[in-house]
Amino acid sequence: MKSTISFFFLLLNLFGVFNLFGQKVIVSESERLGNFDIKNYSNKFLERPESVWSVLRSNKSKKVYFGTYGGILEYDGKNVNNILVEGEIEDEITTSFTRTLVEDSENNIYAAGRGFFGKIVNGAYGSSQYLSLMEQIPDSINPYNQVFWGGVNKDNNIYLYTRDLIFRYNGNSFDNIWKISERKGGVDTFGTIQTLIKVEDRIFVRVWGIGLFELKNDDFKFVEKSEIFSNNRIESMFSLNQNEIAIFSSNLGALIYNGSQFKTSKNKILNNWVKEKLIYNTSETKKLSDGKIPLISFEGGIMIIDDQLKVVDLIDLNDGLPSNTITSIHIDINDDLYTTSLLSASKIRLSNSITSFGESNGIKGLVQSIKKINGEIYFSTTEDVFKIEISNSPLDNSNIKDLEFNDIPKNFIQIQNDILSVNNLNTLLLKGRNKILFSNDRQLESPLQSILSNDMVIMSHPIDGVVFFKISKSGTVRKIRSKRIFDQVGVLGIKEISAGILFIEAINGEGSFIGKYDKYGNISFSRLLTPENEDFFSNGEYSKDQLFNSIISNDDKEILELNILDTGAGFFIFDQNLDLYSFSKKFKLVYTGQNLLPIFERNLLNFDPISRFANITGRQKFTTVNERTKNNWFLTSNGLIEVKFNKEGEFSIESEYPFGIINPNELSGAILADSQGDQNILWLGSKDSKIISYLPDQYSKEKKIDVLPIIDEVTLDDEYALMSDNIYSYNDSRNLKIKFSFPSFDKVEENFFRYRLIGLNENWSNWDKTMEGVFTNLFEGDYTFEVQALDANFNESKIVTYAFSISPPWYRSYIAYFLYIVIIVFFVWLFGILQAKRSLSKAENERRQKDLEEAKQIQESMLPKTFPQIEGLSITAGLITSTEVGGDYYDFFESNDKNNSLHVICGDATGHGTAAGMMVSIIKSALNGLPVLPVNEILERLNNIVKKINLGRLRMSLNVAKINKNEIEISAAAMPPTYLFNAKSNKCEEIMIEGLPLGGLKNEKFSMLKKSFQKGDVLVMLSDGLPEASNENNQMYDYDRIIDLIKKNNTKEPEEIKAEFFDSLNSWLNGGIPEDDVTLVIIKKVA
Repeated sequence: MKSTISFFFLLLNLFGVFNLFGQKVIVSESERLGNFDIKNYSNKFLERPESVWSVLRSNKSKKVYFGTYGGILEYDGKNVNNILVEGEIEDEITTSFTRTLVEDSENNIYAAGRGFFGKIVNGAYGSSQYLSLMEQIPDSINPYNQVFWGGVNKDNNIYLYTRDLIFRYNGNSFDNIWKISERKGGVDTFGTIQTLIKVEDRIFVRVWGIGLFELKNDDFKFVEKSEIFSNNRIESMFSLNQNEIAIFSSNLGALIYNGSQFKTSKNKILNNWVKEKLIYNTSETKKLSDGKIPLISFEGGIMIIDDQLKVVDLIDLNDGLPSNTITSIHIDINDDLYTTSLLSASKIRLSNSITSFGESNGIKGLVQSIKKINGEIYFSTTEDVFKIEISNSPLDNSNIKDLEFNDIPKNFIQIQNDILSVNNLNTLLLKGRNKILFSNDRQLESPLQSILSNDMVIMSHPIDGVVFFKISKSGTVRKIRSKRIFDQVGVLGIKEISAGILFIEAINGEGSFIGKYDKYGNISFSRLLTPENEDFFSNGEYSKDQLFNSIISNDDKEILELNILDTGAGFFIFDQNLDLYSFSKKFKLVYTGQNLLPIFERNLLNFDPISRFANITGRQKFTTVNERTKNNWFLTSNGLIEVKFNKEGEFSIESEYPFGIINPNELSGAILADSQGDQNILWLGSKDSKIISYLPDQYSKEKKIDVLPIIDEVTLDDEYALMSDNIYSYNDSRNLKIKFSFPSFDKVEENFFRYRLIGLNENWSNWDKTMEGVFTNLFEGDYTFEVQALDANFNESKIVTYAFSISPPWYRSYIAYFLYIVIIVFFVWLFGILQAKRSLSKAENERRQKDLEEAKQIQESMLPKTFPQIEGLSITAGLITSTEVGGDYYDFFESNDKNNSLHVICGDATGHGTAAGMMVSIIKSALNGLPVLPVNEILERLNNIVKKINLGRLRMSLNVAKINKNEIEISAAAMPPTYLFNAKSNKCEEIMIEGLPLGGLKNEKFSMLKKSFQKGDVLVMLSDGLPEASNENNQMYDYDRIIDLIKKNNTKEPEEIKAEFFDSLNSWLNGGIPEDDVTLVIIKKVA
């Protein structure tokens, strides 16, 4: 294929530029005035393909598809998407060169090229995909060698051709394949198929070395006398009428086939263009809606001809195409042309309703003013004054002529047959081809040719006031007079509202005046006031020939600005309140009762405090009058309005027109209303070195494609969602994004959208350019997304919908609810069982608690209610119970011997509850029955008693002490140490006596110790519940802490010492309850 491209470029170099335009064709008034609106899609925009060979706009989606050397591109008005050419065969030969795109009547789009043929389908996720059909080629034909050069659709059958074969695909399979002749060599050799062309419902094939064939009765038949094409190419064919077909050959030119013979067209311009500009091949040449036919070429752009083979137009580089090399063309149902060149593509709006001239035509600067002079259009820019020279030939573009004043024009007018331009540096008169210096005064403004005397020119001057000039027949100019208002004030601008009558605006806000002048330049002034201000002025102390606005107090009266309005019914005045006034016969203002708010509320583009100065000086008009209809035209933010005024000042808005493809942001405000035949034509100035012609009536009648928004893709939590699977699972975030586009390609940047999500919010979003809807944290349920588009003409599209559902989470599904019921029933049943067990347990606990309370009462009943009162001794004891009733026990027994000795008991039965209480009860009873014995023998007797009773594993630890005046006898059975504080030595002795607990071994012997017990000494006996008490950190109270506490508090009474112990324990346990009973017995020798 690259060799073919090189061959074409070789031809481009071989052929020179020929003069094709020997014949002139007069253009009718319906033909275009300027360049068509052309939108070019650059190579960069198309993502830099190596070449572009085919184009098609879908009749269904309205998207545009481009066939390139690198594959298929899809343009939706927002993005250019690449459609990968993939398939089993395609992947093996790594092909992507797309030569043709075809759409059938069911809107299926087929793509074919080097080694591939397939269909473009909607993918699972919304984007378009290529579906290969190559595997349907019969086994008898090698699919790897097929290069499809072109194709057409006929009766929903796709006809494709290679250099050897013609294929027919019926939508399901290849139902026929033709081979017309054996090929004897390479390209352009005998038997090679050069092209396949559809003409209406007929299929033709041109074969090298043979001629033309036509498909008849499912077979290709040779067309008689077509040998002329055996060695001459055919590039395009179309039907002229029922009997004739036009044939275009890059070798022979244009021919007409009448069914029996071929005749060369007599149109030399057409023939020369076809041959010398290398008309290029199209498999089907479609007609425009008006019957005209576009022909494409490899060197000369696009030629438009009619069904008489007359040249109507030529579109090429001069009109704004990026190249004169056109490789393919597509006509949509709106008559817009989509074309491709080797590296780019274009959209041509083939309508003369909106055309323009621009920089390529020689325009420079912002367009300030547009005027019609002697039937021709003149306009000024910020660079110079220009003239439009309309071409009479369809092959020649109209021309923009620079009048070359070479200065910034402020205003220009016609003086007789000449052009007077008031510029920044001077004023020049263009007389023929000569420029005559009119004045060097740079402050002149508002030039006008006197109605009273056509050789007089009048201008305004900010210092000199009104200035009068005379022009002789030879063109010499002289200033005859100047006059300031009341000899004091200069003039900002003037307008002649009647012969010899000027509307004058003074400088410095001094207001408006009427000036009456004669043909000699004599002028008088009178103040122009509204009726209300006229009364105020007449009743005031103001002279009619003095300044007014600068001396009147704004507290007394508001001075209104006056503006002149030129209408088809004459001149009017309006003030800043938009009240409208007419002129009386004496040129006083008369209130019409009208207000211009209905016009101005549409937001006029070219009337504001800045542009008001331009209107007063005549540099620019904010309204224009069509001389044919006498209607006024205004520019608004939303388009143009046509207004009809009558002489009484009454007005009506006759029509409103959109800007269409015109961008209102580029308009400079310059406007001229004119007519083309019986049509309105508006000339509009641009800020972008451009002047636009607009036929609003024609534009409004042109058919418009009904374009719908397209929902391109749906993502759920940034993951693409299947468009067919519109039930989405519930998750934590449930963020949904829906992207959409609108393939309306007229001013795509001016397309607006609105959307809503029914099920979440019934209200529409505002119109804006956002092309996606984002919704977060959607709850489960059914939703319908609706989107609507608004094009540049403010046409609302139909609403496109996408319905979907978000399923509930698994824990809110029907199965989950069933499981919940089963679980609830189970738990109710289980609760019943547990409640029954709990009731039984509660009853058992209450019983046990009752037993424990009884055991506790028994335990407490076994303890002494009072402490012995013995001379020389101070005695106390205490017990802190744990959560359960323990076996701690203390007691005192007084002897009746001569020494009044005292037996002190402190013990701890193993276990808790009733069993421990039983052990204590046995010990207490046994102690009461024993005679006075040494303390160790008491333990031996008690041990045998407990052993004899045989309480199983129940044991009793016990301390027994006997106090005789100044001596203590101590014996112990498996009890913690006893502590004896010696007041004299100030030391605390830990007395530890080993021995088994009572009930351990029969006849066990226990040892005894004797200790001195003097005044101030303290004896402390305790159970293991105190040293083994554990705090929150699992640390024991321990024995060292006991010794320290005794030492610190030895001087205190036993009751106080006990309190110190219990307070210390409470702090240690942080207010908790000890795990075991704590028992203390404290005896102090006080005498």
